Amino acid sequence: MVSREQRLKWKSSVSSLLSDPIGLQTFKDFIEKQKNEVKTLHCLEFYEQVEKHKKLSKMEELKKSSQTIYDTFLDDIADKEIPAIGGNKSREISKKLENEKITTQELKCLFDGAQETVIQFLSTSGGYKLFCKELSVGPAKKCVLL
Repeated sequence: MVSREQRLKWKSSVSSLLSDPIGLQTFKDFIEKQKNEVKTLHCLEFYEQVEKHKKLSKMEELKKSSQTIYDTFLDDIADKEIPAIGGNKSREISKKLENEKITTQELKCLFDGAQETVIQFLSTSGGYKLFCKELSVGPAKKCVLL
């Protein structure tokens, strides 16, 4: 069972929700049930992929992961294009990917700006607001989403 404090933390900010593995999974499960929240689901998938990407350490893995994330979420013809990431930001990331002298650290941080934009988008999305409404935070109540 999720504690009242944990649920209050999830409601306090999207960043708190996303940084908690249980919170992230609970939110993702909730969003998957919402028929009109496909963009929000894509944002969550992007966030998760970037977090996995940041944990990589080998240059070849980072390059492959970077290209996959770009192709999946940021390219003009991406299958899971995410809202709020403008063309300028996508082009900037694309140029960095083409740079043969890019360092491991630069690759790890490549999507930080886009990830921050996604967090801002999620914090104002109807999906997050609805999720917060659905969280029951009374002292003797169970979280209705779990």
